[in-house]
Amino acid sequence: MVFEGIVVGKTPYKERDLIVKVLLRSGFLASFYVYGGQGGGKHHKPSLFEFGSMMRIHTKEQGSKGVEKTELMTVSEYERIWEPTSIRHNVKAFYLSCLYYEIILKFVVSYHPEHGELDQEHEGIFAVVSNALFYLDKSLAANTFEAHQHLHLFLVKLLYHLGIMPDVDYCVYCGEDLLQSEGVHFLITEGQFSCLNCVQEKNDMGFLLRIKKAYQTKYQNMHEVHGTNLVETEKLLNYFCHHFHVKMVDLKSYQLIF
Repeated sequence: MVFEGIVVGKTPYKERDLIVKVLLRSGFLASFYVYGGQGGGKHHKPSLFEFGSMMRIHTKEQGSKGVEKTELMTVSEYERIWEPTSIRHNVKAFYLSCLYYEIILKFVVSYHPEHGELDQEHEGIFAVVSNALFYLDKSLAANTFEAHQHLHLFLVKLLYHLGIMPDVDYCVYCGEDLLQSEGVHFLITEGQFSCLNCVQEKNDMGFLLRIKKAYQTKYQNMHEVHGTNLVETEKLLNYFCHHFHVKMVDLKSYQLIF
């Protein structure tokens, strides 16, 4: 079989082999065993399996016993379709991309060879990650990189495709039109907004408007999403963690970015 996807995890095995986790175009996660995947050898062959690289992978026919009967598929040949060229040279951007992978690995569904052909139910997840990496790399080349802006947009797009996007239209308690309200407040544990008549807390109207703008804006126009900040981005991340029962401290890369 032939698979295409983004490298989101890898583990060295033995002297030169690799076990690689790839987010497929279908939005599922596949695991591959790559003989000689670490590169090296007498010809000093480079490894093509870098984080964020888009790969095309051919696998061997699955056997009836041993390792090939598990989720770990053995690679027969492979090629790199695309790779980020600037991310690796910027420490904050590199750890931001690592945070993307960490987040994805908290919920993504694993592919098993017995599944055969996959539906495209989760392809939106792949689209979010691939766009996030491409435009992150592009922003570095253009010197317009802002970590909180990229993470804000990534989280909003991801929450939408996961089906847990906060309702930005009506109060979770009374149903009032939020844009007609004097103010709103974001409830992390609810993942929703309330009007200030129902919950008298800090006004998060700007946050709501930035979520709406990020949801409506294509990645190539991300420069139109203004005013993002660390506090609001952390609220989105806290909501994701609350929904998937993840502790913020478990997202190691986040502590290295901000």
